[in-house]
Amino acid sequence: MTAPFRDAFPILQTPDLPRATAFYQELFGFEERYRFPQDGAPEFVVVTLGAFSLGLTAVKEVEPAGRVALWLYCDDVDAEIASLRAAAVEVSMEPEDREWGERMAAVLDPDGNEIYIGQRGTTR
Repeated sequence: MTAPFRDAFPILQTPDLPRATAFYQELFGFEERYRFPQDGAPEFVVVTLGAFSLGLTAVKEVEPAGRVALWLYCDDVDAEIASLRAAAVEVSMEPEDREWGERMAAVLDPDGNEIYIGQRGTTR
């Protein structure tokens, strides 16, 4: 049986869309690919990282924080966490070797969503 779905597209809610957009672009290298409306203050923005797309939508308030966990992978978890910490990003989990063979850490985005930073296949 073929699956009826072909892809997924997460959308995060934020009360401060410019702040959230800048956070993902400046600290993680996402690129803005779409915004609505085109003119004036955006209500919805899509940022991409390689083949991955993330929607950001403006809402009046977000309750409760931490509804989503996003996983991103890199070559050096310790270096990325040090860089994020220097940019005043809150680290919620220090780098740690995991039993499944990855090194993991986590930070919080401005709206309290957890972003796990992983390094595949290498433990220290």
